[in-house]
Amino acid sequence: MILQLNRILFVLGGGIGILFSVLPRTMAQPTGEGSIRVTPGGFQKELSVGIAELDVTTGRDNELEVQYVKTMAYDLEFSDYFKPLPNSAQMAAQHARDRELQAIDYGAWQSLKAEILVKGRFDDSGNAGTIHLYAHDIYEQASILALRYDLVYDSRERKIREIRRAVHAFADKLVQKYDDMGLPGCAHSYIAFENKQRRADTAGNQKLVREIYIMDYDGRNIRQITQDRNLAISPAWSPDGRKLVYTSFRQGLADLYIYDLDSGQIRVLSAFPGLNSAASWAPDGRSLAVTLSRDGNPEIYVIGANGSNPRRITHTKAVETSPTWSKDGSTIFFISDRYGAPQIMGITADGGRNWRVTRGGHNDDPEVSPRGDKLVYTSNQGGGGFNIWTSNLDGSDARNLTGDLRGNSEHPSWAPDGRHIVFGAPDGRIMVMDADGSDKRALTTSSRIPGTNHSPSWGP
Repeated sequence: MILQLNRILFVLGGGIGILFSVLPRTMAQPTGEGSIRVTPGGFQKELSVGIAELDVTTGRDNELEVQYVKTMAYDLEFSDYFKPLPNSAQMAAQHARDRELQAIDYGAWQSLKAEILVKGRFDDSGNAGTIHLYAHDIYEQASILALRYDLVYDSRERKIREIRRAVHAFADKLVQKYDDMGLPGCAHSYIAFENKQRRADTAGNQKLVREIYIMDYDGRNIRQITQDRNLAISPAWSPDGRKLVYTSFRQGLADLYIYDLDSGQIRVLSAFPGLNSAASWAPDGRSLAVTLSRDGNPEIYVIGANGSNPRRITHTKAVETSPTWSKDGSTIFFISDRYGAPQIMGITADGGRNWRVTRGGHNDDPEVSPRGDKLVYTSNQGGGGFNIWTSNLDGSDARNLTGDLRGNSEHPSWAPDGRHIVFGAPDGRIMVMDADGSDKRALTTSSRIPGTNHSPSWGP
């Protein structure tokens, strides 16, 4: 692992096309709420949740119903707040009785060990439909969430995809009710990453190229963003999740570009002489911290969201890169080799006071948790190669999360719930884990996308 600047130099060896446009996220407003149970100090265990089969008013649709249950179960289980109960004949029979009575038999669901009950109904009218989703607290005998999503689709595949998106949004709203900071879940979110594979460049010669891709948070629906046929690297999301900034060598130099997910348009953000790289959006979306070498030395700058008014933040002879913002926008953390080996530094956003955070090993890729209390980063401190570490913002309580993996892990990024981390695994897969390093899962596989995958960035 090396500084992001050196990494860019290392991977150096355009026309562009847009292959897709991400639709605006499904939106809905709550139509009814009840009380929820909160234990002192927060929840001490996962809540068991019964997921009733989806009622399809136009008749049975086995594939759609299976995808609905699988998606709901995965989203709720992944959140760490819920434990889905296995589907059973008893649950199906009780759901049928509830449907006949047009009421919920809370006592019966208690007997089935459910603490939370999720039900849904889908009205399909051809190229459009409406899905109603409900959650009930079985012991409080109350509705806690009721949402409606209006969907539009032009194919069966698109219909199932839109159902999945509605389920993602609903699951995140349910998680939000139980989170101590009111943060929603991350099932609605996307992950951007680099894919490296051998392809023809603009001259028709075979070479290793890197392109930017996006996938759902669970590794589904992978789709390509860039068509640079060169090096497109280091994607970073805007706070609203509708733009990606990345570094590309499509014109031969390291410049910054912005991709707009709504319009599918790509424009140049920063093309100053020298290096333009390592962009990180400010929390308010009005500016970005970037690495520029326009004055000869790679330093941290702040530029406007349109690339204007570059303002230099650091002033040393060292290489300084990989900036990331604190949650409140008052601080920028970054990497500097002013002490020899690259270390994490902090500096006030106005370029005033600065301080050292890490004091050992080689460090890179810092990012602040959405909860505002932790850093995640790459480090080789303690030996055993490069691993993913977390610490408090002052560097204390540092913990190695990937010591169980062989090889070098890289480029961690927080989920918007602050409870999960995505990273590049040693074998070239994108993996996700809980914030304590447990429950590691692979998101990319050779069957989903060829080549190796790197530098994931989790969207809001």
